[in-house]
Amino acid sequence: MFLKIFLLADLNWQVSVLGENITSTIDPSNPTEADMAQLMNFLLFGLSVIFIDSIINTLFTALAMSSVSIYLYKKYLNLDTNFFQDIKKSYNSKLFVVLVILGLGVPLGFWFLLIPGFIIFGLYICSVFTYQFENIEKPLKQARVITKGAFWKIIGVLVISSLIIRVISMIYGFFLNLVWHVDAPTLASWYNPASRRYNMLFLNELLNNVVTIILGPLFICLLTTLFTSLKVKFDLGYRRGYFQVPTESYRTEQVQVQPEHADSGLYCPVCGYHMGIKFKFCPNCGESHDFKA
Repeated sequence: MFLKIFLLADLNWQVSVLGENITSTIDPSNPTEADMAQLMNFLLFGLSVIFIDSIINTLFTALAMSSVSIYLYKKYLNLDTNFFQDIKKSYNSKLFVVLVILGLGVPLGFWFLLIPGFIIFGLYICSVFTYQFENIEKPLKQARVITKGAFWKIIGVLVISSLIIRVISMIYGFFLNLVWHVDAPTLASWYNPASRRYNMLFLNELLNNVVTIILGPLFICLLTTLFTSLKVKFDLGYRRGYFQVPTESYRTEQVQVQPEHADSGLYCPVCGYHMGIKFKFCPNCGESHDFKA
């Protein structure tokens, strides 16, 4: 947030100045060539602010997701975790590639016809997990392989989490405007280089984005649940159309006690529960067993 305010302060000031000049000098019914040039400058500066803002937001969101992804993944599987150690390990040489793809590729894709942004996001967002897995040289490719066939589920997670945040933000914004309303002249005065007030700019940014800050982790939490399910199914061989005996690391404490002759029959692909025969839903975790080969 601090970085965005510092980087965009001058651009926002230029947009404010150009906006005031256009409002006071241009006749909409008879614009001159000079007026059109001024309008183009206003549009260029305005789009530059939005574009840089989107890149900064996406880049730091991808960095935040990468930092906690492996911790949440282990936590969901009931594996041993260490919050600070897991975050420390997330900062490795492969992180740069992930940040380039998600932090730059996604916003650029959204700016160019929107659809490429969704494609890049759906195919590679799970690389925030795979780049931290051991013995994986191509985390981007591995993310695509593991999540193959789940593109719309990933987009659905994005849409659901975004809608929840947007609805709550609208409600919060309504009440915020009753007690904190900053008009354009006041905001412009805070951007003015002669009397720039970074403290007020930061406070205004914080108050307007408090819901996004608080609910920001919602998406990575939902994505972790989806990715973990996909990863377990992938490791157990569902894409080849048969069940394999799951490794002990994927079994929860609830299913440690197995019946006699547990080496025969079928296992739940998600929790490892021994079923003997195939059920439509797992008796232990309730996961559907209607998988496509």
